[in-house]
Amino acid sequence: MTDVTSSRKEMTPNLGQKLIVLTSGTTVTGGTDTLTLTLSDFGLKKVLSWDAVVHTTEDSVIVKETGTTAVSGGVFTYTTASGNNDKKRVVTVVGE
Repeated sequence: MTDVTSSRKEMTPNLGQKLIVLTSGTTVTGGTDTLTLTLSDFGLKKVLSWDAVVHTTEDSVIVKETGTTAVSGGVFTYTTASGNNDKKRVVTVVGE
């Protein structure tokens, strides 16, 4: 698995629960590449939920994606679903 370079943006600071958005570039290999988030970088102790989409046509056609996730050692890891190679992914993570 390869962790793809992605931006991480905190959307709801200082409100107890936080929403973090991970956005990848368009060089993702589906089913192989991962997006990661170190929870402590955003003051999080646990993940409450997540959601993911893939841009099948960049910034135009957006489809829900059902990759897999794990949290280990304080790092949330999203593994992309197979297919849709070279497409942008956006993963939202809610935590506290």
